[in-house]
Amino acid sequence: MNSMQRNRGRSILVLAALVIALATGSAGCAGSAQTPDDPRRSGVDEQVRRKWGKGLADLPTLKLLAISPHNKNITDEYEWAFSLYHAVTFGQTVDIEWHDVGGGGSAILSYLRNVYAGGQDSSGIDIVWGGGEHMFQRMAGEGVLEPMDLSPEVLAAIPEMFGGVTMRDPGRLWCGSAVSGFGFLYNRPVLAALGVAEPTSWDDLTADKMFGQICLADPTQSGSAAAAYEMIVQSAPDWPTGWAKLLGVLSNAWRFEGSAGAAAKAPALGTAPVATCIDFYGANVAAEAPDMLVYVSPKGQTAFTPDPIGILKGAPNRQLAQRFVDFVLSAKGQALLALKIGERDGPVRTPLGRQPIRRDVYGLYAEGMSPWVVNPYEAGNEMTLDIDVRRIRYAVLKQLVRAAAVDNLADMKAARRVLIRTADPARLAEFNRLPDDVDTVADIAEIARRLKDPTEAERIVSTWRRFFRDKYRGIAE
Repeated sequence: MNSMQRNRGRSILVLAALVIALATGSAGCAGSAQTPDDPRRSGVDEQVRRKWGKGLADLPTLKLLAISPHNKNITDEYEWAFSLYHAVTFGQTVDIEWHDVGGGGSAILSYLRNVYAGGQDSSGIDIVWGGGEHMFQRMAGEGVLEPMDLSPEVLAAIPEMFGGVTMRDPGRLWCGSAVSGFGFLYNRPVLAALGVAEPTSWDDLTADKMFGQICLADPTQSGSAAAAYEMIVQSAPDWPTGWAKLLGVLSNAWRFEGSAGAAAKAPALGTAPVATCIDFYGANVAAEAPDMLVYVSPKGQTAFTPDPIGILKGAPNRQLAQRFVDFVLSAKGQALLALKIGERDGPVRTPLGRQPIRRDVYGLYAEGMSPWVVNPYEAGNEMTLDIDVRRIRYAVLKQLVRAAAVDNLADMKAARRVLIRTADPARLAEFNRLPDDVDTVADIAEIARRLKDPTEAERIVSTWRRFFRDKYRGIAE
């Protein structure tokens, strides 16, 4: 790839960023009104008058207390839709108070742990919604959640297991409310200018023409990045082959961001034409400029994991909390995640870009779904994840990527340049060689145990860092 091609590509990136910025700016102004002006509101008002003898504005209002890492687009759409549903069904509107602890899932988990560790029977919050299955598994094990009432319809529509992953807790302490997949976002005109084919699989991101074109996230700072890297590894037949594939992607990095969200913005902001990301980030960024940006969940190469909902122990509004869970897990509540603006049961202001967890919703609402929504239950779309291996390898892979790529980015890229120029099999084998202490699953399990000790962890990672640095320099020289 010559410098003229690169400069042309970067120029198109800057132009794309300007167009997208203008688009997102105008969209933001349009969605600033507190109460959407939607025909459904007047329709609901008529239903309420017929059933309850008074209009929406005259109904009593209940308050639900919730905590969630979800963005304002999701919380606003669900608060509005649930309040209308509750008005028709129960004759009361609902205000949801979203408790902000200044962070995402890990901040929420720490906050709730601290509250309940103090011996309190209640956090004063009813609902916890979103944050990933790891967070909810921890809360379930620590007695923070109460069992929910899940109807036979919900249990039939949401599998307990899918692709090797638990989708709902057997004791009903939590239930997936959406599924998350992992993939990549790319800028179509920029790749065309660079002469690079549009990617459809993880393998495509390892191509020589992708060198220096991918924005990635540091897995020690981003749980979703760590999960995506595990998907790449498990899409190969074995651990050494999977590591070689992952290293092929990592060595094509332009840079590593501190969060998956920041990495996902790169194709739109004009910094890199490709970025790996969770489907939620990718879909929402692509929605801002669908003619330029494309999100891909590699077919058969990504596992789908649940994003759960649960009722907190000692919920002050227990009945209302259960009603909110019922709504979120209903067919209409699920459709809100995936439908385009203006569709029946769809969002009013912003497409939410999430993937429903209920099987039946994909058939019931197929025609109105946003184009980037993938049906995980369609044959060939999912991969089966080895959960035991993921659990053992999770902490190890994060630190291995940090040592191999994040902390050695310049040397790794210098070695990759030589590999591209020479196509030398011996150099490639040396490039892909793993440290001796992570050769097997048993080795990885032992390293995972040792990484729990902070002093030992720093020694191990420092050793790996030197191993990769010396290897890369040897190849480059």
